[in-house]
Amino acid sequence: MLKLYCDPASTTSRPVNLFAADAGIAVEQVLISLLAGEHLTPSFARINPNQLVPVLEHDGFLLGECSAILKYLADLVESPTYPREQKARARVNQWMDWFLTQFNMDYNYGCIYPYVLDTYRLSEPAESERRAWHMPRAAKRLDILDAQLGTGGPFVCGLEISLADYLGACFVTLGELIDFDLSPYVHVQRWISVLKALPAWDEVHAGFYGWRSALQAQAGGTA
Repeated sequence: MLKLYCDPASTTSRPVNLFAADAGIAVEQVLISLLAGEHLTPSFARINPNQLVPVLEHDGFLLGECSAILKYLADLVESPTYPREQKARARVNQWMDWFLTQFNMDYNYGCIYPYVLDTYRLSEPAESERRAWHMPRAAKRLDILDAQLGTGGPFVCGLEISLADYLGACFVTLGELIDFDLSPYVHVQRWISVLKALPAWDEVHAGFYGWRSALQAQAGGTA
């Protein structure tokens, strides 16, 4: 039996849930609310000492980190989204690592999280200085992604969808929480629209869209 400890709205849980649904993998969800601090409880620390989601449990085997979980599930069902051929697999790994490191640092942590999560927000003027540092770097990352999607194929690694797309699209759409402007990146916008057309996208993202609506209502109430 496959069990996933996750917060459906979280940036790292959404790619796993999207891939599992798209691949037809039955996964029992155990909901861990990040906003309620359920990941910080002693009981969850016994499941993942890092106290982060998601965590996959498969017949007593526990696995953390969304990238590792995606690869594990793909291998479990021999999904073509994680190709067996060495160079093709290495390319998918490269882009997954890129999203998890360079893109994640400048876009997610530098530009998005400080506006929606108090724990990531610095006091002024440090917060303004951080944003001034990360915004141009995030733009550079988006330029790189846009160029890759414009020349390499409709998907990140070429003609076929891969794990890098499931991961990357969920990271990029995090910007919807603050209405991040993607209009300069036409290939990124086209790619996102393709991923959003997946049958499971709306259901998987229901919690995320609920969070976005709550943030918008909060902003409207304080305007």
